[in-house]
Amino acid sequence: MTSTPATPATYELDCADHELATTLRRWLDDSGLAWPGRFRIEARMVDSLAENTDPREVYPETDVAIQAGPPDQSVRVRWTTAPAEAVIHPSEPHMDLQFTPEALAKFEGAERGFMLVALLFVLRRLGWYHVHGAALVDPAGRGWMFVGNSKTGKSTTTALLASHGWTITTDDIAFLERQGDRVAVRGFRSPIALREGGRDMLAARGRLPDEGTELARRKKTAFTPEALGGHWTEVVVPTTLLFPTIGETTAIEAMRPGKVLAELVVWSRWVMYEALHSQQHLDLLGGLAAQSQVYRVTFGPDLMDNPGLLEELVP
Repeated sequence: MTSTPATPATYELDCADHELATTLRRWLDDSGLAWPGRFRIEARMVDSLAENTDPREVYPETDVAIQAGPPDQSVRVRWTTAPAEAVIHPSEPHMDLQFTPEALAKFEGAERGFMLVALLFVLRRLGWYHVHGAALVDPAGRGWMFVGNSKTGKSTTTALLASHGWTITTDDIAFLERQGDRVAVRGFRSPIALREGGRDMLAARGRLPDEGTELARRKKTAFTPEALGGHWTEVVVPTTLLFPTIGETTAIEAMRPGKVLAELVVWSRWVMYEALHSQQHLDLLGGLAAQSQVYRVTFGPDLMDNPGLLEELVP
């Protein structure tokens, strides 16, 4: 089900470089998010990054290297594609950001691989916690969430359901927040990105990626819910939680409660990096599991012929 949008909050951006400031504002404003509180980004252009003398262990993730925890509890995120770095304050929603001209020229690739990672650590300090999943509302008003990795059918199924009257919050980038005794999901507003197979199964035409763009590198095509016949919504309170895979026939299997939280942590791995915020993060994951019917689901080709099948299978 949907929920009442939060009161919009804003951010402070301190950046003397016009091009970098314009690029950052566009990215933040296009997210469609009503921020949970005021946060600050101090950004500057540099010719090169200084040598990293941080002695903490480096945790490699896709496109970034992360250092976090003691002794000062700050978080350092370095982009491994081009020279850029973000340092997040130990407790305040404050980011110091450095970009080189090379990194700015590749900003489209930085949006997901670097900037989003840095931003989610900032938002943790305001009570939002990331999980890798899609959030939707069915025509009856029931909130759903598909949680899992790419190539499990999340985006294709989200696009399919959008074309049959479902409302979409996100197909990929979800943030959990507390709303009274419920856990709600807010989504970073970005197009639903489909690979060739999903696009062909859907038999829809989206915005073909230009050569050299990030979407082209990922071999995906972008769709908005509106282009598919659906709608955006800012926030969803899920009551059905699905962990998807792809198979020959669409089917569901109820999950034992003891496995659900462990599975959620796998797809919300940022809980592991900062002990300072881990308990709140785990509490929200636990609340999401407690308020939802939870199933493993196999998305099969038959779902394309009968998009109402999920509603039939989940009581």
